[in-house]
Amino acid sequence: MPRFLSLSAATMALLPAVALGAHPAWHSSSYHVRSATSGWNLAATRHFGQPDNASGYSTILDVGSRIWAFGGSNPGGLSAPVAETLTGQRWSATSLPAGLSGFISDASAPASDDIWAISGYGRYVLRWDGARWRLVRSWGGQGILSGVLAVGPRDAWVFGTSATGVRSLGTWHYTGGRWRKVAGLAADIYRASATPRHEIWAIAAQPTQDVIVRLVGHWWRRVRAGSVITGVRWHDILAESANDVWLVGDTASADGSGRLELARWDGQGWRVYVTSLHGWAGRLAAAEPGQVLFTATSSGWLAAGIIATMSDGGHLSWSAIASSLGNGVSDVAFMPRTRSIWASGGILTNLGGNAVVWVRATHHAYRRAGTDSD
Repeated sequence: MPRFLSLSAATMALLPAVALGAHPAWHSSSYHVRSATSGWNLAATRHFGQPDNASGYSTILDVGSRIWAFGGSNPGGLSAPVAETLTGQRWSATSLPAGLSGFISDASAPASDDIWAISGYGRYVLRWDGARWRLVRSWGGQGILSGVLAVGPRDAWVFGTSATGVRSLGTWHYTGGRWRKVAGLAADIYRASATPRHEIWAIAAQPTQDVIVRLVGHWWRRVRAGSVITGVRWHDILAESANDVWLVGDTASADGSGRLELARWDGQGWRVYVTSLHGWAGRLAAAEPGQVLFTATSSGWLAAGIIATMSDGGHLSWSAIASSLGNGVSDVAFMPRTRSIWASGGILTNLGGNAVVWVRATHHAYRRAGTDSD
């Protein structure tokens, strides 16, 4: 079954790689909320570069009093990254170091003045210090970066295992002025998450079966699971505490489509939730107490973005965002101050595609999908 980087899975896999010989021409504009389907409102729609470029937002973060959206255009081709912030109802692009190619595929923010971002295909790491972005590390040659996790100003992790579980650039740990390549179980980490107490859990992606690991002191240890969570390609992990860790992934159905599954660690063991939803898994995010948010892209002929909540009791609710030509939702964030949900992704157009941010107040009802359990 396919598993992609977050941008590829929910947005850019839907958008054609076009205009590879055209140099992107960046601009900054203001966008205002207007009506969208299924109770969602468009908070931003952007196009980067030439008219036939494919554009998308890969990652969205709620940091301090700001919403950040990251992305770019034309994965795997001639492209450039973008990092934008929302103030009120105005989106504005932040200036990135000159000469960068490749879109931004993941980001992590331990503080409003300490945001880390990576470009998967560009193979570089950026850091925001509250005033400007700096290039802090890059890798030459071949390979990809699959994820980033920043725990503090002197503790950041960058992962480079491919979407199919093949080790590429490997895992790198920043400890303040120094980068160290990590061996052992951690070398295969695809994506990771940290609890508020800085306990790190991760997915070590391997060609045949993913492994869940956690950092204990200075050593990575395999988390016991038995056969409960085997057979699933886990795409993202969210560690809210030592006794509350979530996974989202998918398995292949008989018709070749994906079936979404979640798993929750309660401190004693794993419980798996096999949902009724068909699609390819995206990202996880914290939500209201007792709930988790996740994204997916439907596996039908005309792709649509799925945004869903799962409670720790196994109650699943979801809604879909569709468009006439197809679209995808890559990432989601919950803003506690306004109790609103923000989602990033892209919409196909006749020429290429546009980057989009949607927003929804949590009092809007999701479509009820019943109660699923293991």
